[in-house]
Amino acid sequence: MQNWSIKDDIRDYWSLRAQTYDLSPGHGIARHAEIEAWSHLIRRHLGDGEGRKALDLACGTGVMTMLMHGLGFKVTGLDFTEPMMARARRKSDEANASIRFLTRDAEETMEPDGTYDVIIARHLAWTLTDPEKAFTDWLRILKPGGRLLIIDGDFVRKHWMERLLPLLDRVFGKQQDGHSLLTPEQWHHHERIVGQVHFKDGIRADDTVKLFKATGFGELRIETDLADIRRSRGIRLLSRKGLASTLQHRFAISGRKPL
Repeated sequence: MQNWSIKDDIRDYWSLRAQTYDLSPGHGIARHAEIEAWSHLIRRHLGDGEGRKALDLACGTGVMTMLMHGLGFKVTGLDFTEPMMARARRKSDEANASIRFLTRDAEETMEPDGTYDVIIARHLAWTLTDPEKAFTDWLRILKPGGRLLIIDGDFVRKHWMERLLPLLDRVFGKQQDGHSLLTPEQWHHHERIVGQVHFKDGIRADDTVKLFKATGFGELRIETDLADIRRSRGIRLLSRKGLASTLQHRFAISGRKPL
């Protein structure tokens, strides 16, 4: 029952966030330079699409789903938050894209063994309630030789320089993004979730590497500096978004299922 209550909390929170999710730092991908930077990162870890089957775990509003489709993957988007999925489906329909969507829990996909060539999960790992069980499930549904790519960051532990954010607001004016639009009640909801998930103290690259190794993945590729992604967003360093993005510990790690 404990995990079920956590799942309910997570689902309710992201349902409320659906309207502003793409505005949050690091979530939406709008500029051409951003698309190029993310595309390069995906190719470095997963290779070219070439019609291979890809699963976007916790696909949310379909940001990465659409990007993967554009790279030539045959994509399935999976999420258990219906308002997020509705936005993803709308993007897919507007682009006349052939994308399959599943309303399911990303920690327990219920997909057949050996279904996918690649799996991608952006900003999911920090919310996991049972990380080892989830990684084991993802290994199971990959084809032999398939790769899992985790893109995430530590959104819990704060850098001391983040105390400058209120000062920047006073100097340059308060900038609106998906986080600054949260109501006090939504912030409390977010903090309650953080206190219940496995990585309540924040997830780091080292934590993720241990999960890959513990669940049987090999041939790891590890990036702990996503500066090219940050630069592609064209954000001034002396701004709320710029400082927040620069100070956060973000990483991209992929591993291969043995043949």
